[in-house]
Amino acid sequence: MADQLKIGKENVPINIIWLRDNCRCSECYDHDNNSRKITTRQFLKSINTKIQDYTQADNNLYIEWSDGHKSVYDTKWVIDTWTENKIKIEPITCFGEELEKLPTKVSYNNLTQKECLKELIKSILKYGVGIITNAKPTLEATEKLVRFIAQPQETNFGTMWTVGLNENHKDPAYLNGPLIVHNDSTYYNESTGLQVFHMFERDINGKGGLSTIVDGFKVAEILKQENPLHFKNLTEIEIESEYIEPGFHYKCKGPVIKIDPTTKEIYQIRFNIYDRSALPPSRANEFYKSYAHFLEILDREELYWKHGLKPGTVVIYNNWRVLHGRTSFTGKRVFGGCYLSMTEFLSKARTLKLIS
Repeated sequence: MADQLKIGKENVPINIIWLRDNCRCSECYDHDNNSRKITTRQFLKSINTKIQDYTQADNNLYIEWSDGHKSVYDTKWVIDTWTENKIKIEPITCFGEELEKLPTKVSYNNLTQKECLKELIKSILKYGVGIITNAKPTLEATEKLVRFIAQPQETNFGTMWTVGLNENHKDPAYLNGPLIVHNDSTYYNESTGLQVFHMFERDINGKGGLSTIVDGFKVAEILKQENPLHFKNLTEIEIESEYIEPGFHYKCKGPVIKIDPTTKEIYQIRFNIYDRSALPPSRANEFYKSYAHFLEILDREELYWKHGLKPGTVVIYNNWRVLHGRTSFTGKRVFGGCYLSMTEFLSKARTLKLIS
């Protein structure tokens, strides 16, 4: 018999070894704990079995294997899983002010309602931005609302953190000069997934300090349109990012634009002009020309959403997508927030059936 079995009305070809490997009977799969029940020997034996007989009826696939084992599959589950027909929210790339206008604003008081929480998470998946209003301007209230999504991620900056209260971290974010838009923690092996910002206190006479926001997926899209080779270079050439302070020394290599090897879609931007280490990239000349083009696009005013963080309004950014910065400022400016891991955020999105 062939190494594929065609099933369903569309006669979708399914690999036979994969079918046997993914039997979901009680002998092969623990449905209480959602895990496989298999030994090394059983696996090596199973991949050599053949289909003895099979039937399709009542939306199910019934298979009898050459070793006597019997399997029953939901035909739709097999086809959807094999073809990676997943539930997903397609990201919509945004120009400038759209990043404020398009996302649904969710009131802090409504986050206990499942549908409102889904709207918030859907907004982050779709636009890279989530906005919560009517929150108390305290770190405690910020943490409470964040935990509706996931537990805050502990890093070298702490779990819940404030900026503007005599911090000791060696990072330009803690100064009052301008910050070029960037993604945080490019030096971590898994960069932090979401960033939460909430303004607590601002001098009435203070000037500047506007948050500057750019959709990194949009920048990559423009780069690809203007020069496909430059885009390709930034998906291939790895650069190292580095962070050093007493007790910590982080390093991580990767391309500026990360592409899913299967779908070929962009899933992460790793741009931070401050944290690049001195390690020379491979194909240095190609990299610098492509990187300069990326920066030239970032210099275009129409791409920016500029806004002042306000007490009571919490803004959440997808740090794998949205680049954030700040204009220089004077006076006291205290805000708080935290990071959430991408793993935990996507877990919540799956439990709410927004993605699979």
